[in-house]
Amino acid sequence: MSRQPNRRPRIYKGGDGLWHCYVTLGTKPNGQLDRRHRQGRTAAEVAAKVEQLLEQTKRGGGVPQKIETVEQWLLYWVENVIRPTRAWGTYTAYRALIANHVIPHIGAWRLDGHRRRLEPEHLEAMYEAMRHTRIVRGGGTMSASTVQKTHRMLRKAFKDAVRRGKASRNVCDLVDAPQARRGRVDAHTLDEAQAIIRTAMDDPMAARWLLGMLLGPRQGETLGLRWHRVHLDPLSGAPRVELETQLQRRTWQHGCADPAACTTGRHRTGPCPPSWQHGCADPAACKARPHLCPKRRPKPGCRLHKRACPPPCPPGCTGHARHCPKRTGGGIVEVELKTEKSVRDLVLPPVLVDLLRQHRQRQQELYATLGLTWSPDGLVFATEWGRPLDAARDHKAWESLLRRAGVADSRLHAARHTAGTMMVASGTDSRVVQEILGHTQITTTQGYVDVANSVKAEAVDRAVAALMNGDLAALLQRGGATGAPSA
Repeated sequence: MSRQPNRRPRIYKGGDGLWHCYVTLGTKPNGQLDRRHRQGRTAAEVAAKVEQLLEQTKRGGGVPQKIETVEQWLLYWVENVIRPTRAWGTYTAYRALIANHVIPHIGAWRLDGHRRRLEPEHLEAMYEAMRHTRIVRGGGTMSASTVQKTHRMLRKAFKDAVRRGKASRNVCDLVDAPQARRGRVDAHTLDEAQAIIRTAMDDPMAARWLLGMLLGPRQGETLGLRWHRVHLDPLSGAPRVELETQLQRRTWQHGCADPAACTTGRHRTGPCPPSWQHGCADPAACKARPHLCPKRRPKPGCRLHKRACPPPCPPGCTGHARHCPKRTGGGIVEVELKTEKSVRDLVLPPVLVDLLRQHRQRQQELYATLGLTWSPDGLVFATEWGRPLDAARDHKAWESLLRRAGVADSRLHAARHTAGTMMVASGTDSRVVQEILGHTQITTTQGYVDVANSVKAEAVDRAVAALMNGDLAALLQRGGATGAPSA
């Protein structure tokens, strides 16, 4: 059999009566050629095996012959450079940007050379297309900050490509970086913060909420706190907590050999099934459930999703790893904090010391009732069975607290912003606030100044209103009526 089309390797019949093919996939780590052998009773059987091998290589199951295109480099870069050295959240964010936006727009262009080379105009066209991309969940268009993050990611990726000799220039240096306004600090007002704190004092998790409202640790840092890092009665110094680790939910990865076959029947091929409602004139006389009504009709909205329904799975989808019987690497895990600035000690005020003592006492009594052994190495904020507390469950408890306090719904990160705002409003130096909150850059902390000024103005207005309702108001009125006092 002669060489196959599309530059496929040659399949030939050997002296043993079988058909053979040798496929070169690239080089091994030691520098030798990585050659794979496939054989079969017919040429068609061998051709199918070769096609399967090349498809696995394309999905990452083999070593590519040469990194030439933007797609090849970015897929290698995010898996072999970013994943081992950066935080899991950074890796997953980069991987999503590369797969959903970068590869569809510029993935086929070459990193270097004279033909089909990536040019600055290609990047500018991609950024413009991203600005007009419709967001499936929630509606609207892509934010300017996402486009800016994509540019920063590509600048780092192409810088590494230049350093390794894969490209002769960094194309991102030839275009202006996309501009994005700094995000607004969504802190609570003084009245809202007081209402939340008053309501939280009657909550079983009062220590958890006041820790967030007063000192502002991140959600993962709070949920990852263990009792041996909580020093309520230290031998020296003030009571404090040591923030060293955090809890993080990671997506599951396939542990099987063939993810495509493992996810058969799990793919989303169409829109969500409708929720039915009665179409008859008298639903009470129908005496049937809505989905059994002979005149049923679809009910507006989706009964499964609160927001927009997710899109169908793309061709060749290998997701849905949570259903894999050999899944690995997912669930709630305890990891180190993202930066060195995040590792810090927080001095506890007396109210938090008392609340943590009460929380520890209740936890010990609950564990004893359930037959569990309380350990100093256990989590401070956990489920009733001592397991890690899921971030989604923690956020639902926060939403319930806001409803009881009569405060509008907001994300849990607003508690951290409120803590930083109150510190700045009270006159605390920005450098000290930066250390308490664990910000890497002082510019992040300075974003709280404008919000803090509004909090100060609110406090002054409340003080003036309180004074004006008393004798001071009458005194000012008399002075205005009689004029200035005589000397």
